Amino acid sequence: MVNRSYKLGICHWSLPIDGPYACRTASELGFEGIQLEIGSYERGFPVSRRTVQQAYLGLAEQYGIAFPSIAVRVTDAYSMTQPPDSVDSGIVKEAIMRSIEAAEAMNIPTVMIPSFQVSDIVSEQDLIRSAEMLISACDYAQQRGIAVATENLLAAQMMFRLAEIVNRPNLKLYFDTQNYALFRGYDAPAMLKELAPLLGDEIHVKDGKHGKISSSLLGEGDSGFYRSMEVLKEIGYTGWIILENYYDQLPLRSKHDEPESLIKEDMRLLIKALS
Repeated sequence: MVNRSYKLGICHWSLPIDGPYACRTASELGFEGIQLEIGSYERGFPVSRRTVQQAYLGLAEQYGIAFPSIAVRVTDAYSMTQPPDSVDSGIVKEAIMRSIEAAEAMNIPTVMIPSFQVSDIVSEQDLIRSAEMLISACDYAQQRGIAVATENLLAAQMMFRLAEIVNRPNLKLYFDTQNYALFRGYDAPAMLKELAPLLGDEIHVKDGKHGKISSSLLGEGDSGFYRSMEVLKEIGYTGWIILENYYDQLPLRSKHDEPESLIKEDMRLLIKALS
């Protein structure tokens, strides 16, 4: 294994194959880990099922793959900023609880909760309701030795305020190198440096340009990728770096017929940027 100060992984949804067999694909591409997701509400949160967990764990052991985190991506479709007694809130609470329980069963150290799309935090009420959801999640996860990572679009001072309101030692920030620039026009590298004290053990890297998500290989977009990598070196980051470009989706897939080739190139660019 290459001697690096960080660990290299990829999102399950960035790989061109679904299900537990993705462990073999990730291993063959040179990754050390995969960020899982609990799955959709409509399908009953598949990774919360013991048989599915065992399938992932078996192939992960066979191919030397770790699972650094599990994501609750249902918050893209069901809002965590709705009233506590709403249908959406109930679904999100169930998804978070199932994810924490799955993390415990699979020895996964972090549960990531995104705040995008219908869960975007844009008002004071959104902030308070999101904080309440995170407090509940952190308390449930803390009993199991699990961290809760919030991935959001808050400006730095508002992120510090959210952390202060939640006030739980297992709340972490899940940073993404493109989202802040794409959706808010913020200087992502500057934010990374300012928010470094809140970082957990994992970040996303992806890139894009012309207002499109994941539309460029790393460093070819306008997110300031190389500057963000310099910040990581400056702060001595030693956690997981997770590739999150969408290699089998347009526009990125138009660059090559084989998503695996794009993944390998992004991996090469990332390693070079951090060398």
